[in-house]
Amino acid sequence: MNTVTAIEKALQTLDPEFVEIEDDSASHAGHAGNTGGGHYNLLIVSEAFHGLSLIQRHKLVYAQVGDLMQRDIHALSIRAKTPAEFHQA
Repeated sequence: MNTVTAIEKALQTLDPEFVEIEDDSASHAGHAGNTGGGHYNLLIVSEAFHGLSLIQRHKLVYAQVGDLMQRDIHALSIRAKTPAEFHQA
């Protein structure tokens, strides 16, 4: 299973309405400090974020992908929105 698919699978516990994952690893290849794992940009829309602060939302996402952060993900940029916030944009 590739990393994008693994991230999508891990996030299913949040019952997302929408998930978009961009693999941005190629633009970061070989930079200092990267000892493995890719760079990903994540947009996730879920009612699970309702009433949570930005930090709480990120912690919730990291709790789901924690195992992947140990080996497959070097950096994860997160945009976590509720459906109402997403549809307003």
